[in-house]
This record gives sequence, structure tokens and C-alpha cells, in this order.
Amino acid sequence: MVFSVVLYGAGADKLYEAVAFLAAARARGQTPLLFLRGPALKAHARNRWSKPRGLKESQLMFHHQTPAALLEELRRQGLRVYACSAWVHLHGLAPAIVAARVDAVIGLNAFLSQSQGGPLLYL
Repeated sequence: MVFSVVLYGAGADKLYEAVAFLAAARARGQTPLLFLRGPALKAHARNRWSKPRGLKESQLMFHHQTPAALLEELRRQGLRVYACSAWVHLHGLAPAIVAARVDAVIGLNAFLSQSQGGPLLYL
């Protein structure tokens, strides 16, 4: 079964939540997918996640790793990360830069097809 997260928010706290759900899905034997849209896509492409108000960066660490580091670890374990092609265009991001940071740049319908009708979480 596939478990998908659509990440729109660009805060490090949103990334932490996405990574936590994706790691839990992987631990249950599910195939985790992440689809980056809007501000989250821009943050990932530039590797600059906004710091949430009221939380220290250390509060968003798990086993001394940042959410971004955990995301990369999950990618090494099979997580597939996709960028929304429409948002690449809307943000005016360089396609080559985005493509270097994700597994593929695809449209929403292609992502929904990849998710195979499994659970989908929108953050």
C-alpha cells in the first residue's frame, strides 16, 4: 500500500510532521510518497525552511537530526519525492535545480496515479 503526503506549508514544523508520518508509514511496510507544492516546493528547492514561531529549532529535532536530514535519510530508504510541475512554473524555479532535489517533476494527476488510491495526508 502507498501512503502519500502532499506538503504545501514551508515551515520546518510542517516538514517535521510530513517526515514523521512518512517514517511511520515506511515502518508499517507502506510505500511513502511526498508531493511538494507551493511554498514547500520553493523551500525544498532552496533548502530554506522557515522557522516556526514559538518553537526552538532543537524542539524539531529527532535523534539529533533536523527534519531535512531525516527526509534525506528516508529517501535513501525508498521515499520518493515529487515536485509539482505547475508550482515549479508558478514560482519561476529553475527546472534543473528542482530536478536535482527530487525524484521527478510531475503534475498533480500523475502524482495521484502514483498514490494508487492509498491514504493521502495534506499538510
